[in-house]
Amino acid sequence: MDASKLDHSKMNHPGMDHSNMKHEGMDHSKMSHEGMDHSKMSHEGMDHSKMNHEGMDHSKMNHEGMDHSMHMGNLKQKFFISLILAVPIILLSPMMGVKLPFSFIFNGSEWVVLVLATILYFYGGMPFLKGAKMELQNKSPAMMTLISLGISVAYIYSVYAFIATKFLSSRIMIMDFFWELATLIVIMLLGHWIEMNALSNAGNALQKMAELLPGTATVLDPNGNTREVDLKAVHIGNKVVVKAGEKIPTDGIVTSGKTTVNESMLTGEAIGVSKNINDKVIGGSVNGSGTITVEVTGTGESGYLSQVMQLVSNAQREKSKAETISDKVAKLLFYIALIVGIMAFIVWILVAKDINVALERMVTVLIIACPHALGLAIPLVTARSTSLGAKNGLLIKKRQADVVS
Repeated sequence: MDASKLDHSKMNHPGMDHSNMKHEGMDHSKMSHEGMDHSKMSHEGMDHSKMNHEGMDHSKMNHEGMDHSMHMGNLKQKFFISLILAVPIILLSPMMGVKLPFSFIFNGSEWVVLVLATILYFYGGMPFLKGAKMELQNKSPAMMTLISLGISVAYIYSVYAFIATKFLSSRIMIMDFFWELATLIVIMLLGHWIEMNALSNAGNALQKMAELLPGTATVLDPNGNTREVDLKAVHIGNKVVVKAGEKIPTDGIVTSGKTTVNESMLTGEAIGVSKNINDKVIGGSVNGSGTITVEVTGTGESGYLSQVMQLVSNAQREKSKAETISDKVAKLLFYIALIVGIMAFIVWILVAKDINVALERMVTVLIIACPHALGLAIPLVTARSTSLGAKNGLLIKKRQADVVS
C-alpha cells in the first residue's frame, strides 16, 4: 500500500505503537495526535527547524537542574583559557603606549600579540558580544553592550594600529590597546564566573532543602493496614504513619498520637515543637520520640516546603533595586560614552589636525567608559550574599523589599 496516498486525518490511532513506523514522506499537518503515546517514538533524524512553536506554553516547563554556569557558556573554562592567552599579550605589549618593566619585545612579537588577541577577542569576548546582541535586539543597551563596546573598539583600533604601523608607513607610530583588551576581557570573565558560581551555590542550597523530604511514606489504609509507598503516590486525604526519628513526608494534621517535632531546618526554630491531635505538621520536619498518624493536607507543589523553594527561586531570578539602578546607569553611560567619544574625536581633529590622534583619543574614551566596578560589584555582592544566606538558612523571599528599621 502506498502510504503517501493515505488520508491520515480521519484515522484513529489509539493503542498503536509508532516506534517502528517509518514517517518519511507522510503529511502530519492534518493528523490528530490526541491520545497518542509519544514516549517510545524515536526523534533521531527529525528536522525540527520547520516546526511551529508559536502558541506553546513554556511557563509550565520544569527548568530545575539547569546548570547556570552554561548560561553564558562555560565561564570557568573560558576564563582560564583566556587567562593563558592574556599572559603573553600582557608581557609582549605596552600599556597605553608605555613599556612596562616586566614587558619584553623581540623581533616578530607583534605578530604573536595580534594572533593571540584575535583568538582572545572572539573566544573570551563571545559571551559579552552575544549578551550585547540580545540587549540591542530588546532595544535596551546595558552592561553587556557597554563591555562589548569597550573590547570591540580596543580590538578593531589595535588591528588598525598594527596594519598602519607595519604596512602603511614606517614613520607612523600609532598606539595599540591589546594590553587593555586582554585585561578587560579577563577581569570581566572572572567577575561573571564568580557571579554564576555564587548563583549556582544558592541553587545547591535549594536542592538541599528538596532533599529534606523522604523518598517514601508509610500509608495507613481504612482497614488499619500499613504499606510503604513512593512519596509521589501519596495524595491529599491519605493518612500516613510517622515513627520516632523519621522525617514527616507531607504537610498534614495530626489525627492520633503525641510527639515533639524538630522544624529547625524549615523555620529556624531550634527547640522541638510539641504536636498533639489537630495540630499542623510540615513536610520535611523531623519527628521526635512519639509515633503519630498524619492526615495529608499538602503534597508536591501544594506543600509548604515546595512553596518556600518557589519563593526563594523567584527571588534569585528577581533583580534587586541596586541591580536595577546599575542597569539604568549602564544604559545611560553607554549613550554618554558614545557622545563624549564622538565629541573628543571632533575636538582633537580640529586641534591636532591629525586623524590618528583624534581616533586615539576617541578610542581611549570608549575603553575607559567600560565600568569594571559597576559591572561586577553589585551583581557579585548580591549573588554572593544570596548564596551565603541560603547556606546558613537565611532565605530571601523578595529582593525588592524595603529595609524597615
